[in-house]
Amino acid sequence: MSPGPAPIPIAVTFESTAAKALRVLDEQGLGWNGTVAAYATVRNGWAAEAMLTGQYGVEARMGKTPAADIDALVEARLAGQRSASPEQDLFLLGSILGTQWLDPARAEVLLFNELTYDEPFDVSSSTIGGAISAAEDAGVDPLPVARAVQTVALLFREARLVAWPMLMTVLLQHLPAEAPVHYTLTEGIFEFGMTDDEAAKAFVDEYWHQTGSALADYARNLGVLFGALAAFETRLGPQYWFGQAATALSQLDALNDDRSASTSKARGDALERLTESLLNTEAPELVVTDKNFSTREEEIDLVLRNNLPGPFWVSQHSPYIFVECKNWATPVGVAELRVFESKLGDRGDAVRIGIFVSAAGYYSTFVDRLKVIQTKNIGLVYAVTLDDIRGLIKRRERLSDWLLGDGAMRAFDAEVIAQ
Repeated sequence: MSPGPAPIPIAVTFESTAAKALRVLDEQGLGWNGTVAAYATVRNGWAAEAMLTGQYGVEARMGKTPAADIDALVEARLAGQRSASPEQDLFLLGSILGTQWLDPARAEVLLFNELTYDEPFDVSSSTIGGAISAAEDAGVDPLPVARAVQTVALLFREARLVAWPMLMTVLLQHLPAEAPVHYTLTEGIFEFGMTDDEAAKAFVDEYWHQTGSALADYARNLGVLFGALAAFETRLGPQYWFGQAATALSQLDALNDDRSASTSKARGDALERLTESLLNTEAPELVVTDKNFSTREEEIDLVLRNNLPGPFWVSQHSPYIFVECKNWATPVGVAELRVFESKLGDRGDAVRIGIFVSAAGYYSTFVDRLKVIQTKNIGLVYAVTLDDIRGLIKRRERLSDWLLGDGAMRAFDAEVIAQ
C-alpha cells in the first residue's frame, strides 16, 4: 500500500534573534529611527494626561492638600513628564515591554495580549490605566508611557500595517541581541498551497517584500496628501473652521464639566483653540500670527493681523488685535481687565483693538471699567462670553460682524454681562 501524499503541516515556524529581526526591520525602513519619526508625527496623549490629572488630583485631596493648591500641584507633577521627547516615550515603553516579556512568571505583556492582527482594537481607559500602573511599578514617569500606549493603540485602529512593525521595533530594541525570536505561521497555509517549509519560507519572503513596497508607497502617498493639506489649509472655507470650532467647543465643555480631571492649563489651552478656530473662519481678513506671545513682562494669548476691510475697522487704525482668554470657573474681575488694558496701551497705535474672552462671564467691576476704557485714548475693548461663542457657532456668524452689533453695544453699556 502506497504511503500517499505528504501531510500538510499545521504550522511553520521561523527562528531568528532580536538583533537579526531588528536588522530586517531597519532594512525595510521600520527600524528605531523610522519608528521614532513616525511616532512623533502622530503622538497623542490627551486621554492619558486627563487620567493622570484626575489621579493626581485625588491623591492630592487624600493627602490633605488645600483645595486652592491642588491645580498647581497637579500641574507641577505633569510638567516634566509632558516635556518628554518622542524618543523618550518609546524608550520607556520599550523598557517596560522588554522587562515584562523576559519575565517567565508573567502571564501578560502590556499591549500584546490585547492585540490581534486582524481584529479591531479601540483605546480604552483600562488599556491606558494598565500603562500607568506598569510605569509606576517600574518606577518611571507614567505619562510618557501612557501617551505612547495611547498613540500605538490609535495607530492599530487607523494604520495597522504600520503599527505592528513599530511595536515590534520598540520591543526588540529592549531584548538581548541573541534573544530568540520565533514567528509561527498558522493561518492561510492551506489556502496558499504551502505543503512544506520551503514553500512557506518563499511565501513569507514574498510577503515581506510586498509589505515593504506597500509601506513605501503608503508613506509617499501620505507625504503627498499631507503636503497638499498643509498648502490647502490657508484656503479652507469658513464652514470648515466653523466645524473645527464646534469640535473644539465640545472638547472644552467636556473639560469644564469635570474640572477635577484636567489642569487649568489644559482648560485654558482649550479655550484658546476654540477662539482660534472661530477667528480662522475670517481668514485672510483676520489672521492669527502668534499664540502665547511672551515678553519678559507679559504674555498675549492670541495676536491677530487685522485686514478687515469694512470702513469701521479701517477707521480704527489698528494693524493688530490682541485677544485674552480666561477659562475660569468664576467670572473675571477688574484686575484682569486693567492688565489687558496696559498691554494695549504699551503698544500705542500698533494695537488699538482688544478682545477679552471669558468662559464664565464678568463681574460688575469689570463691566464698569470696560465702559470707562471706551472713553480713553487707548482704543476699543470687547467682552465676549462662552455663550456668545456658542451662539456664533450655532448661527455660523462671523465674530467681527457680531462685534459691530451686539458686541459694540455691550462695550459701551455692558450691564447684560455683569454678575
